[in-house]
Amino acid sequence: MDQAQRRASCRAAGELTIVHVSDLHSRHRRHLLETVIGLRPDGVMITGDLFDGVQSPKPAFEFVAGLRNADLDVFYVTGNHELYRQDVAQLLDQLRALGVTVLENEEVAWKGIHVAGVGFDVWPEDIRFPETEQIRLLLVHDPYKADRLSEATASLILAGHIHGGQWRLFHQGLAGPGQRLLPKYTSGLYRTVQGMSMIVSRGLGDWMKIPRICNPWHLPVIHLLLPEAGPMAEPDALKSGHEPVKETH
Repeated sequence: MDQAQRRASCRAAGELTIVHVSDLHSRHRRHLLETVIGLRPDGVMITGDLFDGVQSPKPAFEFVAGLRNADLDVFYVTGNHELYRQDVAQLLDQLRALGVTVLENEEVAWKGIHVAGVGFDVWPEDIRFPETEQIRLLLVHDPYKADRLSEATASLILAGHIHGGQWRLFHQGLAGPGQRLLPKYTSGLYRTVQGMSMIVSRGLGDWMKIPRICNPWHLPVIHLLLPEAGPMAEPDALKSGHEPVKETH
């Protein structure tokens, strides 16, 4: 069975493939568009800082337009750098015109799950979504907000913002935005203090002049296994052979 057949077999059994894009900062990344399209995902989730506070938005729009031209579903929430721009409202309108689902403290039904998203300017205490028996995927920019959410808020959280800690040593990031030293959430799969699963991307761009060291660009690919009936499996199932979430790099 070739790779395409295996992928089709897995999806028939109830699997969604999701590509997680974060912190592009309107940079042109060679082959990024081709890589994402080649993965044949069900959807692309963008967790903020697609644009930069000062850079031209053109590379970001070209990337998103390419995704939409490939008929990929794209979901997006703002990061802090979008909010630095005076034209942020126009940027969001342009994304919507391309067919991107811009989530501003709201959720939508998609392929048997719920996708929710909150902008960077929303406080965790203001995040409220109705209870659901379906899987809820929550997009946020700052992973630290996740520790202040109710445990029933999401089945899986996707976040970015920390840039992997900029310099990485022994799998630990050294610093994050806002002068955080040895940040807790920098890369990969975590449990929040409320027990929710969260995947943090190291991102695909930079805004600082300080170079990334031992910290390559990060494009998480998530295989979300859908239960046949009822809510998502309990978090302990992540450790078993029947993982509801699998992340590849």
